[in-house]
Amino acid sequence: MSIAPSLMTVTSRITAQTALPEHPDNGVERGFVDTQVIVLAAKRLDELAAGWRESRLLNVAVLRALLLLTRRAPERADSGFDALEVAEAVGTVIGRPWVVGADWDDAADKVRQHWLNLISKTWPTKEEGVRQHFQQLGLDFVPELSREEGGGQGNPTRYRFRLVIASVAAVGEGQESVPTSAAEQSAQLSVGDVAYGDERVSYICEDVEDASWLARRFAQGFFLSGWRRHVLRGVFIVGIFSVWLSVLLVAQMMIAKRPLSESMNAAIAAAVFGYAFWSTLGTLLMLHQWRIALAPWWMQSVDDDRLVEWRCPPRHPDKSIKAVRYTAKCPLCGGKVVARSGSFMLAWKLVGRCEEAPAAHVFSFDHVRREGVRIT
Repeated sequence: MSIAPSLMTVTSRITAQTALPEHPDNGVERGFVDTQVIVLAAKRLDELAAGWRESRLLNVAVLRALLLLTRRAPERADSGFDALEVAEAVGTVIGRPWVVGADWDDAADKVRQHWLNLISKTWPTKEEGVRQHFQQLGLDFVPELSREEGGGQGNPTRYRFRLVIASVAAVGEGQESVPTSAAEQSAQLSVGDVAYGDERVSYICEDVEDASWLARRFAQGFFLSGWRRHVLRGVFIVGIFSVWLSVLLVAQMMIAKRPLSESMNAAIAAAVFGYAFWSTLGTLLMLHQWRIALAPWWMQSVDDDRLVEWRCPPRHPDKSIKAVRYTAKCPLCGGKVVARSGSFMLAWKLVGRCEEAPAAHVFSFDHVRREGVRIT
């Protein structure tokens, strides 16, 4: 059951509040004191995490365990929960005991290991989409995961889920945050976050899942600096030079009046080589002009829904090429809208197609504003 309408009813109370002063012990900004909002936000994030492809991993189970503890005791969200509490909650999440007995050292080691995997691997790929999801709900705070190292007996390491004010720099990577009244937000989120009667969609940038070892380099962001920039430039130069050589070879054979069969074979070979070059590197070569395009075949999945995006200042801190996916919820049927190629009818364009009705529910795609309107 969707919690968005309930979450919206307390937004006005949250936006009117300010964060409490810095914590006197550790100098970290304390979270919001509205426990109802903390519970609803934890529930929302848990629903998102349950739908991730990585939801079966233990590091995601640790995250969901922390969210479960936060929902049970929201007044402790700021102080956090120790490793044994998290380990016991993991058992609830996965449906079987995770730590046998009350072995503190075993629980602490297990939770620490999977927490580090969560923070270093899974959460960085999900954080952007989670942040955008909360912002699309019209909220001005985002989830934050933290770990406060303990010291000595009686002062264990604690794990925390908190809500912090979304900074201007984090709002949609350059998008402006427009305040919306609670009434308008509730209307937009009617019936499970699908605003029936509205034919607009809001896209969320998701991480690329199950990428090959080469595609993972771009999924993590291929920074155009240092040796990487020179390597990519060298690959382009070699590919273009090879295509030109094949074209010159065909022209020379025609000038030399070689047999027609040999000239035809050379022309076909040149065409095949040119097509192979374009399908492999063509979109990357034109990315500087297009800014976003369909990813080449060696980055794609079976759904052909991966894109490559040119990211550069001022919207982004560094120049890079990043493999991404953009998805939204269909306002007509509630299905998933995925940004992909516009195919023959909309050549050279990217559009959002609903997976439930890909021919009937089609939307425009704007990767800067991350919005779209229905076009068919």
